[in-house]
Amino acid sequence: MSSLSFGQFIVKLREEKLMSQRKLAESAGVTNSTISRIEADAVKPDPATLEKLSSALKVDKALLLTKCGYSEIPEEFVIIARKSGELSEEKRAEAYKIFNETIDKFLLEEDDEEE
Repeated sequence: MSSLSFGQFIVKLREEKLMSQRKLAESAGVTNSTISRIEADAVKPDPATLEKLSSALKVDKALLLTKCGYSEIPEEFVIIARKSGELSEEKRAEAYKIFNETIDKFLLEEDDEEE
């Protein structure tokens, strides 16, 4: 997913939803020209437009903010956080424990390599 430009990412999401540019524009409350320019990577949408797009495409606003470069959180972390929200509280705690242990392991390996 990281190899797609923001515009290509929007095209992919729009096509997955079987939406035309015009339908996306109407759903998001922006002009068709705005969608066209975003998909062509001719403009970087502002956060307010991203919020409209996230609502129209039914995707997490944080994912679009990250993909567009407004957030320094890696998009993979946004995806992990979103998916963990679908788990029960017990399973989420277990997943976070595994995630934290894995991150700690990688950090320790990096420290060992630096010495």
